[in-house]
Amino acid sequence: MVQLSRRAMQRLGKVSDAELAAEESVSVAEIRKHRRDHGLPPAVRGNWTPDSIALLGKMSDSQVAKQLGITANAVFARRTRMGIKAYGKSIQQKRHPWTKRELGWLGKVSDSEIARRLGIDQTTVATKRALLGIEAVQKGRSTRPWSKAEIAMLGQLPDAEIARQLKISRRKVIAKRQSLGIANRLSTLLAKRWNAKSIAELGTKPDEVIAKRLKISVAAVANKRRQMGVAAFRA
Repeated sequence: MVQLSRRAMQRLGKVSDAELAAEESVSVAEIRKHRRDHGLPPAVRGNWTPDSIALLGKMSDSQVAKQLGITANAVFARRTRMGIKAYGKSIQQKRHPWTKRELGWLGKVSDSEIARRLGIDQTTVATKRALLGIEAVQKGRSTRPWSKAEIAMLGQLPDAEIARQLKISRRKVIAKRQSLGIANRLSTLLAKRWNAKSIAELGTKPDEVIAKRLKISVAAVANKRRQMGVAAFRA
């Protein structure tokens, strides 16, 4: 069984297995096994119901955050991960001509305060900051900046490997990757392997055979089959 970080163990059953698997760069089956071994039920989806997801892009991230009782940054992260464009007003405000002085505030002053000073939407500020690879303010202090070369590593290498190379925690790598809406390496590899041919194979052969050909776990094949509503192979 794959060993999870202490933070992941504390979040078992509090966030979805899929979300935690993405954060830890492991399969959903591994997270599910850890959770069940500790006698924990699966997490409730919380604020991200179909109705709340439907709000994304229909109003500003700040408005969605206020309606759901969460932070605008959490809304921004969810929207970008789902590939949903920002609300029209924010798109227009992204044309804001940033001065050198204003750019200097990013990562040193909270997004909400910068938005207030400039009279623009907080989403515009968060988007500009993320594009420049600058972390949000945490506890009143800025965090390390990311170079273009470092950002290019995200999603191409395992989070743990990037953390080792940059000598930072895996949690910070995951946070940066998710803030930019970049899928983890495992998700990217699975997406490439699940082409039309592989999907058509589901249910026509044992999961073990398909898993061996795709070089992924049997659990990953079974999960994909269930997602597609395909019954298991019967000899």
